[in-house]
Amino acid sequence: MRDSGKFVVCDRGNERSRMQIFSKNGHFLKKISIRYIDIVAGLAVTQNGDIVAVDSVSPTVFRLNENGELKKWFDCSEYMREPSDIAIYGNEYYVCDFKGHCVAVFDDEGNFVRRIGGENITNFPNGIDVSDAGDVLVGDSHGNRFHVAVFSREGTMISEFECPYVKVSRCCGLKLTSEGYVVTLAKNNHHVLVLNTLYVS
Repeated sequence: MRDSGKFVVCDRGNERSRMQIFSKNGHFLKKISIRYIDIVAGLAVTQNGDIVAVDSVSPTVFRLNENGELKKWFDCSEYMREPSDIAIYGNEYYVCDFKGHCVAVFDDEGNFVRRIGGENITNFPNGIDVSDAGDVLVGDSHGNRFHVAVFSREGTMISEFECPYVKVSRCCGLKLTSEGYVVTLAKNNHHVLVLNTLYVS
């Protein structure tokens, strides 16, 4: 949460996901009840501080405020098979479809807008972020390597990159830091990968 410096964290306990807010120093502030979400597959924060989560069990996007009040939700199961991450740019929601090998884009009202990527380009995507310039970065770890495909917001492929230095498996999430580094988590290797700034021409 950029303005406040707080962090929204989701993890999974016994069966369902839980959501908590921490200070920028890592101190627990509060728990947000999300009884209506089974498994949080992706998490993002809007420019005005609303929390957006996507459920991978019943492909649905939920938008709530910092107090946990549900502001809106929409079902995206008609357009995707298994959500794996989410990013927001302006009034558009970019949702990775792990089993559909693409990104489904929805407007603020939940209307389907377009698809980005496809098989052999974004195989099993599991991380997404959008740069301040509007470049859509989609990450995957298919084939035991971390691969990033870069698209325009309209879906035109601009470039792609691969990390050849380490074999990874089951990466999850992709975020750009304010310095431009690309960060992902490799679950099976128990690593956080921080990649150099990507220059898109």
